[in-house]
Amino acid sequence: MRKGSWESASQRIPSHIKMFFYRDDVCVDGRIHWLCVTDLEGNPRTIVTFDLGAMTLGDEIPLPDSVIDCGRWCMSDLGVLGGKLCVMSRCVKHYECNVWVRDDHTDSWVKHHLFSQFNARITPYGFTSHNEFLFQLDHSPRFALYDPVAAKTKTFKIKTMTRPLDRLKIFNYVDSLAWIPPAATQLSSVS
Repeated sequence: MRKGSWESASQRIPSHIKMFFYRDDVCVDGRIHWLCVTDLEGNPRTIVTFDLGAMTLGDEIPLPDSVIDCGRWCMSDLGVLGGKLCVMSRCVKHYECNVWVRDDHTDSWVKHHLFSQFNARITPYGFTSHNEFLFQLDHSPRFALYDPVAAKTKTFKIKTMTRPLDRLKIFNYVDSLAWIPPAATQLSSVS
């Protein structure tokens, strides 16, 4: 943004990646992470990373084994919990949601939460800066914030929707006093 121009990354996406999930992109430690499909069944299998500083694709990160083994009965979403990459996987059959957090020191996944107390289909959206779990109930305009420390849930509705709920994307907002000046542009006349 400071340069006021776009740059192309020279690396190509690996050929075994069939699809990126449009809703699953999170930025952790200067890297964008995408949940990706590598098979023709459409099941997520891996996470592809892109390092914003080096402008290069990083190593692929495999999903936790239990998420891959669950196959088509498991829906997964990426998120950030406590500044670390996490995978929220919900089992369609059992109405439960597991949260796996990536341990960068051991390059492994650690099961952090199991949410099985909700008697409805939930769609996870992520965690707040206070580590509250944000999810949608039964594909309706009703959402909930669950505080795992206090074991309490607050529900609320989104009154006006300009987009379908399946395309809703929620971002963490961070105040900043840093100002990025607009790029100086030069207009030239064509004779």
